[in-house]
Amino acid sequence: MRTMRRDERGATLILAMAFMIVLGAIGTTMMSSLASALHSRKSLGDARAREYAADSAIQDAITKVRQLSAPGPALTGCVPGTSYKYTAADGNEIRVNCYNRPQVTRSGFQQRNVIFNACKWGGADCTDSSSIIRAQVNFQSGTGGAITRTWVQSWSVNA
Repeated sequence: MRTMRRDERGATLILAMAFMIVLGAIGTTMMSSLASALHSRKSLGDARAREYAADSAIQDAITKVRQLSAPGPALTGCVPGTSYKYTAADGNEIRVNCYNRPQVTRSGFQQRNVIFNACKWGGADCTDSSSIIRAQVNFQSGTGGAITRTWVQSWSVNA
């Protein structure tokens, strides 16, 4: 009876190649995951920077309306058709439009409400759908029409 001799030459090469293929697959997966995470991080950072710029732009517009010497007739808080341009330190340009929305409370008190919409600077006015931030602010005026207090009634961020 003849016994077959098992020749294991080359088995090491096959094991080494399999090991390299497995390591390559793991490395490719990790690099893909890292690239995806970096892209997501940049997108989130850009969105956060726009939101901060829009927040600052609305606060700046509220300050400008507050400082108007003659805020407008009766219950208006901003001049119709007014838009403010705000450039943040990071270069984001934001447009803020304000709209007068006077209201009367149940007790008959007349309120000077203004809606501010902030969106990316462009040719068109900000709408509720294009706004990054929308705020409704009540300006309380004292004697002589000067604004004495400012109340933020709503503040919403559109993601």
